[in-house]
Amino acid sequence: MAPLEEGIVAALLDGLLEGVLAVAPDGRIGLVNGAMAQLLGARQDDLLGRRPVDLEAAGTWLPPVLRRCLETRERQALIQERAGRRLALTAEPLPEGWVLATARDITELDRLQRQVERMAQDRERYHHELAGLRAGQVGRTKVIGSSPAMQRVMDLVRRVAPVDSTILLLGESGVGKGVLAAEIHRLSPRRSRPFVRIDCAALPASLLESELFGYSPGSFTGARREGKPGLIEQAHGGTLFIDEIGDVPLELQVKLLHVIQERRIIRLGAVTPTTVDIRIIAATHRDLESMVAEGRFRADLYYRLNVVPIRIPPLRERPEDIPVLARAFLDKFCARYGVERTLTPEAMARLMAHIWPGNVRELENLVERLVVTLDEREIRPEHLPLPSPGGSPVQVREVVPLKEAVAALELELVGEAYRRFGSSVKVGRALGIHQTTAARKIREWKARTGQP
Repeated sequence: MAPLEEGIVAALLDGLLEGVLAVAPDGRIGLVNGAMAQLLGARQDDLLGRRPVDLEAAGTWLPPVLRRCLETRERQALIQERAGRRLALTAEPLPEGWVLATARDITELDRLQRQVERMAQDRERYHHELAGLRAGQVGRTKVIGSSPAMQRVMDLVRRVAPVDSTILLLGESGVGKGVLAAEIHRLSPRRSRPFVRIDCAALPASLLESELFGYSPGSFTGARREGKPGLIEQAHGGTLFIDEIGDVPLELQVKLLHVIQERRIIRLGAVTPTTVDIRIIAATHRDLESMVAEGRFRADLYYRLNVVPIRIPPLRERPEDIPVLARAFLDKFCARYGVERTLTPEAMARLMAHIWPGNVRELENLVERLVVTLDEREIRPEHLPLPSPGGSPVQVREVVPLKEAVAALELELVGEAYRRFGSSVKVGRALGIHQTTAARKIREWKARTGQP
């Protein structure tokens, strides 16, 4: 090649952002541009005429694909991180024994690709949010909450509502599991079909089976002559909400498992199964994992239910929702009873300082009580039947022998912990006692109070 042509080629190569290096047939570097020299941390003149193996022995970094291509005479490609940059490296054999290596900085390209992926994810999220807003035009949602914790819950609800996956709602009593189940149904394609709820804790075990599965004519004494469809059948085409699933007896759990697996039921006294098309949402305040470990809940049923678990945080974990909820309940009950009430800032601060063991249900009941019992228009702190912030959690109402007081307080604590956590494991952890001790005291509390 003439000197002029060589100069033009060198100028063109140096103008490239891509690093270029060529090894001649004699095994020495015969061409290298400025971008590659800068990447290798050396001057072009110090690289030309050198053998790659000698440079590497001297500590100079070379694209690893170059050595492999020189050894195999096959094209090589690699993505590698170096000095905080992301490089696309290639090396391929050329005619007449030359080997060409290139290095392209794709850091910016990679950043742009990740940005495009994030934009696609945002687009999908906005799509779900828009779907939720559009669905909201059909009927106003009753799920109230602006805290990050509740927004995460609602984001998940909007993602799973359009599909038929089984959902398990978890949370303490009063957090609004029933409201959320109804909201999932409202946002689903089944919204125009039945939403059937059964509270397993409110029915004795002897009635629960017939309520769920129904019965055929003459199945038992007192049964209707024409028979009766169960709640599962009544939910055909829609959603079945099984509230307090942790209270279902073990012998009935296996039947529920078959319903979930096969979508078929058999009425009491019948032999022919009936196919049902239902979406199942279950809820509980109990710790089902602990119940499985204790043998009080079937493991196979738990795993069938736990497809999409959604935990609703208690009100004490999202105090920023208290003002929103309180004002919504205030508007609701003022409109219902035809009165005007307002909450002073001091009263609102008092509400936010309370821990709300009864969660949203307790707050709603308190607001209704204040609306209907107060004569004043303003609700002030002294109107709130709440303990003073920072006060003692133990309230002394009368003087009794200390031994009796300690025993009564112990049982009250155990009962409150069991109502809140639902398992002896968590009760023991909360009260700082061993699980077996907690289980014994729970049994004693149930026997004293007549709890199931």
